[in-house]
Amino acid sequence: MRPLQHKLSGLALAALVLAPVATPVATRAQEAITRQKLNIYAGPLFRDFLGCINCDMYEPTSVWNDYSSFGWGNSYTDMSHFHIYYESHGIYSACDPFATKPPHILDPQNRLHNTLNVSKTQTLSVCGPHGDKALCNKLSSMCEQRHNPTLE
Repeated sequence: MRPLQHKLSGLALAALVLAPVATPVATRAQEAITRQKLNIYAGPLFRDFLGCINCDMYEPTSVWNDYSSFGWGNSYTDMSHFHIYYESHGIYSACDPFATKPPHILDPQNRLHNTLNVSKTQTLSVCGPHGDKALCNKLSSMCEQRHNPTLE
């Protein structure tokens, strides 16, 4: 019995040593699979879909996909009715820090995560005190490029 117990305890020790190595990779893969898509909605009743804010850059609805009609890096929105959400002034604009109804970032259960706005004072704004600095920088850069085309 003794040699079997010794082998089993050795296997348990090996499993404990190897487990932390495999866990981070598995966790990241699981997060990528189960991560909720955060979508942007805008307009008077927040019915206009403006794209997915945390999707991969190759997804068709991603704002990071420059070849998509939702991509921030193309001029499609400048020529469509969505341009009002990226104007420098307007109550629905993400680029107007004084907008009273900026686009909302919602999860699939329609819970509000943030507002897509460059305001540094609005609490829910991605640029606000509790916002997402990286997303704020990207939004600010997109707004600057749209309003100052010579910066490209």
